[in-house]
Amino acid sequence: MTQANPVDQTTGNRLVLEDSIEVPSPVSQVYQRWTDFRHFPDFMKNVQEVQPLGDNRYHWAARIFGIKQQWDAEVTDQLPNSRVSWRSTTGPFNQGTVSFSPLGPDSTEVRLRLEYAPPAGKVGQTLDQLTQTTRREISEDLKNFKKLLTGELMQQAMFGELAEQQAGAGTLLTRFAVPAAVGLAGGYLGYRLERQARRRRIRGARRPVGRSAATTGWLLTAGSLASIGTSALLRSRGDRTNALFIGQWAPALLQAGILSRAIGHRGIRTPLKTAGTSWGLATAGLGAIATSAVLHARGRRGDGLFVGQWAPTFLGAALLARLLNR
Repeated sequence: MTQANPVDQTTGNRLVLEDSIEVPSPVSQVYQRWTDFRHFPDFMKNVQEVQPLGDNRYHWAARIFGIKQQWDAEVTDQLPNSRVSWRSTTGPFNQGTVSFSPLGPDSTEVRLRLEYAPPAGKVGQTLDQLTQTTRREISEDLKNFKKLLTGELMQQAMFGELAEQQAGAGTLLTRFAVPAAVGLAGGYLGYRLERQARRRRIRGARRPVGRSAATTGWLLTAGSLASIGTSALLRSRGDRTNALFIGQWAPALLQAGILSRAIGHRGIRTPLKTAGTSWGLATAGLGAIATSAVLHARGRRGDGLFVGQWAPTFLGAALLARLLNR
């Protein structure tokens, strides 16, 4: 497929970014590892594949702003242990130079200069300038390259797997402790509040569902739909981890909305002890959500997803207790 010259497509929409990092390895080793372009996906987060085409030409596949992009690029200048330059020949415009400067026998400075045109023209350029997305990604890629040469990247993966294997029942109980404690406290508090509310309740109310309960139910249902939409948007941009994290709240929010209406429904009369149990299960669900969010924020995303999936079960059980034991 023939594509227009990328230079003609992007005049005036280019960004120039520079960054550098010191790598504790000899310049020859650093240069050799960087110029093995096929292994760029090992340390570049958004690069999916690099295929050699011959004659110093390569086909690239990557995600930019969550949009899959493909292009061909050629190496335009290459001086062993000193620098390598490239430019795209098809697809989105990009060109740059990586230079290697020895700082000592076992230390090298890697300096990257990138000139590229974000997708969506001026809109993409403005968005990238505001969010500094590409600048952060370049910095992260250089750090990952350093970790790759020092072996730290492999050690992180190995230790992560080992930690998961050694976690066992102790870690599981720790994860369950917060939702359980919150559930017990919430159950007791809910029991007391429910008892007081029943003493003050005015019989013969016209509305079958209280106004505040109905409003809360609709807001939570809207939150469930927003969770689905946000998750789909993140997934389309290639951010799978955050898409799963946001998407897992859809059933919990929907069940919380139904539970809110059940609590405020005048025709659903639940025994006081069962109501306390329902409140305990509901607050345990909130505890699971809070624990999941904290774990995710701390970078323990697998644990965050593991704990977060309990929330719909707790909320569903809270609703079931009110509906079955009437």
